[in-house]
Amino acid sequence: MNKSKTDVLILMLMGIVIILMIGNIGLFIRMNQLQSTVLTKLESFQTIKIPEGLEIGVKAPDFTLYDTNRQKISLKDFAGKKILLEFSSIGCPPCKDLYPILNTFNSNHNDVQIVVISMGPAEENIKVKNEWEFDFPILESSETVSKDYEVPGTPYFYVIDEEGVIVNKGIANSIEVLNSLVKP
Repeated sequence: MNKSKTDVLILMLMGIVIILMIGNIGLFIRMNQLQSTVLTKLESFQTIKIPEGLEIGVKAPDFTLYDTNRQKISLKDFAGKKILLEFSSIGCPPCKDLYPILNTFNSNHNDVQIVVISMGPAEENIKVKNEWEFDFPILESSETVSKDYEVPGTPYFYVIDEEGVIVNKGIANSIEVLNSLVKP
């Protein structure tokens, strides 16, 4: 009789082990399904393209914007000149840090025309121009121009050659970086 109790216990134990194995297999299959779902969702995040501005080698989009004197200024007005085009924002601390650097750069580079497109109100642009005694134009930005140039943030620079083609681009925070952007 003891043998039959032992056999029953062994059978019950084997049944429990089999049930646990089936549960583990089910759990393993479910984890693989979840992993596949998570990886699929992550792939969609990896394909999100972070804006990097216009490609080097493309023609710079033309624009016409108002300067601090309420005069219309176009990109075409600078045809035949190398241009350092900065997209700036009045409330941007790194943009403000660049003001003295832009003045230094401007005084060292007679061969480059600086043009600033400022995302700020006209009064603030006038104040900045006067305070820093800029002798290059500060233009009022427009949403269209920012979109046309695919500006990822401020401060952001484009170097446009004498033929109107974008030859370099990037973020700058020092005179050295600005110099490297405009190097031929």
